[in-house]
Amino acid sequence: MSAVLNHHELESFSEELHELLTSMQEEVRDELHDIEHVRQLLRSIPPGQTELQATLEVARRLDLEHLRHHLDVIGRCNEALERINRGRYGSCCRCGETIELNRLRADPLTECCLTCQE
Repeated sequence: MSAVLNHHELESFSEELHELLTSMQEEVRDELHDIEHVRQLLRSIPPGQTELQATLEVARRLDLEHLRHHLDVIGRCNEALERINRGRYGSCCRCGETIELNRLRADPLTECCLTCQE
């Protein structure tokens, strides 16, 4: 069931996207702090403690993966908010058809209708 979004729905999605954006920005700040902490720990490890170095390197790489993911979500939030501002939120980026409301509720970052997604 497709529906054109009304003002209230757009405001609700905008609010949800802003909350997600704020949450992701906080996560990025925390992850940058953690990455810097691990980097400092790696520099302070005495030579020969390869097991500890390897463990910290794995932690650093995991932090970087989380950071990449959160930066991707931030970008997608900004794109969705821009679509709201331009009056294109809820329209498929490929075919222009209206994206199903339940699909947007499940994933407010979605850009495509189900047909084009497949």
